[in-house]
Amino acid sequence: MSDNVLDRIRKNRQRAEVPPRDDTLLAKVQPPDVPQASKTIDALPEGELTPVSASAASTGNALEELRAELAKIPETNRHSAIVLEKELDQMLTRYCKDNRITVEVFLEAAWIQVSSNPEVMEQILVEAKRRYANRKRAGKLRRLITMLEGTL
Repeated sequence: MSDNVLDRIRKNRQRAEVPPRDDTLLAKVQPPDVPQASKTIDALPEGELTPVSASAASTGNALEELRAELAKIPETNRHSAIVLEKELDQMLTRYCKDNRITVEVFLEAAWIQVSSNPEVMEQILVEAKRRYANRKRAGKLRRLITMLEGTL
């Protein structure tokens, strides 16, 4: 019985007719006097890429150019999650958002600058060791608290 009802519903339903979409992945026809290869990514606004024309894609030149440009950019590697003090995390995140960069990119740039200055590097290392000792101490205290709570 439920199959008959379902069949009737399927037959009687009216599907909305959707107008055809503009396929934005296909490049618009370009005037013959403007070659596609003359357009470079550097000329584009930041964060914006244009689709490659069908003729450039078929020759593979555009793909080769993109791969060559990508090869010039240093390769990245995903690192484990960064744990920061709450207040410092908020300040660093706000600073990076205000300057439209990520925390990771900021840390890369900071490392590059600091690594060229041994005096500042030593000061940072002393502070880092102090913070590391504090974190280890906090971890031990949390563990002890958890153990003592379990015995109560």
